[in-house]
Amino acid sequence: MNEQPISSEVAQVVPSELRVLHEAITATLQAGLPQFEHIEAYPKLIREGIKLPALLYAATGFAPGTKPGDGRLCVTVTFEALILLEAERAMAPLQAAILVGKLMQVLDEQYWDVDFVGHAKDVQAVPSEFVPELARCVGWSVLWRQDVYLGDTAWPWADEPPGSLVFAVGPDAERVEPEVLQ
Repeated sequence: MNEQPISSEVAQVVPSELRVLHEAITATLQAGLPQFEHIEAYPKLIREGIKLPALLYAATGFAPGTKPGDGRLCVTVTFEALILLEAERAMAPLQAAILVGKLMQVLDEQYWDVDFVGHAKDVQAVPSEFVPELARCVGWSVLWRQDVYLGDTAWPWADEPPGSLVFAVGPDAERVEPEVLQ
């Protein structure tokens, strides 16, 4: 994907694999989890009046991934989702845990229907830490990792005409003339 320069004057996020991925994640979560009233990536603030139950998510870490050898960069991205539910609901902790299970079902082997992402892996969930601003909510944090391949593929070698590839193993290997296929 060709990148545009980033400027502080540009309000819009430039096209990139990460933008496409986040749009695909949001669309898939909205389609697969109708139990949530609000699903949002990178919320500016957890604000008063947000419809609950809510699922808020963001990429929270990047680490080097295994290079695919095709000119692209592989990064292992850690995502974190926060599930919020009203604390006054009957059995709120259990209902929140049920929503966590639903999210984990959607995340299982998820590729988000994009061709530059490995499947979701290392999915885990824990109750979120107490935050005074969220005292009216029960919260769970769900983390997962995915390999994301950034950039365009490149083949740095000249195209070669079809031919034969012969392997010999060991010092006593005999040379065998390949058959020419027509």
